Amino acid sequence: MFFDKILKQALLTNAKENIYVLTDSNFHLYTDYNCIDISKYKYGTQGFDKVYQHHSSNKFHFEKACFDRWFIINTIVKERNIAHFFHADCDVLILEDLKPIYSEFLENKFDGTMMFFENGLGNSITSGHSSFWSNTLIDSFCTFVYNKYRNQQAFDTLLKDAIAGKFYDNRNMSDMILLDIFRTEAKPVILNLLSLESHNICFDFNLNASYNGCKYNYVLSPVSKTKKLTRRKDSVYGQTKEDKSLHLKFYTLHFQGYLTKTLIPLYITPKGLYGYISNKLSSEWNFSVRKMKLLKNQLRDKLKKGNR
Repeated sequence: MFFDKILKQALLTNAKENIYVLTDSNFHLYTDYNCIDISKYKYGTQGFDKVYQHHSSNKFHFEKACFDRWFIINTIVKERNIAHFFHADCDVLILEDLKPIYSEFLENKFDGTMMFFENGLGNSITSGHSSFWSNTLIDSFCTFVYNKYRNQQAFDTLLKDAIAGKFYDNRNMSDMILLDIFRTEAKPVILNLLSLESHNICFDFNLNASYNGCKYNYVLSPVSKTKKLTRRKDSVYGQTKEDKSLHLKFYTLHFQGYLTKTLIPLYITPKGLYGYISNKLSSEWNFSVRKMKLLKNQLRDKLKKGNR
């Protein structure tokens, strides 16, 4: 419903020639972009298909697809001889040109980035929903995942750690967990994207969370319970709790969740005053509608539980 706005913002900030949409349907919607039909690349996941084990409360198709995308991307990268790229989930809004980030912080220094943080007690979490990759990094990760699943003893140990809550209580065996294990075991040469906060460059881990994985917590909106952000002339800024006078610039926003996605129109670059008003009204309307649906479902479930 909001992916068109995600793409238009990426087009505005990073130019058409740099944007690739990976999909297996609705190709007519993406004629303005470099659209790749991933159905013909699924042969590249056949090796992983044979070793994959499903241990997740999420549906098989969803969890498996999260893994498959990395193998498919790896195949595309090899076929097109792509040296470096930025990967973004479909609910990540790219607010700024990312090429300067690569040239200043990554080029000739790191093979890529991930988002990760630890609590000092042995628990950690890693995500690639917004991440830079080299062709060698993505290939190494895919090989690591395949080998981890193929080795039953190693996989059983990993599964035991997940069930014990080692990964911030994420007990679903997901690509996020494998990214975390890859980071800590293989020790690739990567930069923690969240650490760029110290340079006034913020990549959002999760709009629903106050803490963004580095130093600061951000003020939350009392209505949406997401980071309270302000659009200025040049970009979008978040206010820190630790210093209310400090506003840091966000380069991406991650709209995770059914309700949160309705906020996307609020943060795209508007076309004049009419565009701003239209985006605001659209966001507020859809937020209200989805909020009511959620409340209705909660009430229904409560009544069902009470009637048992």
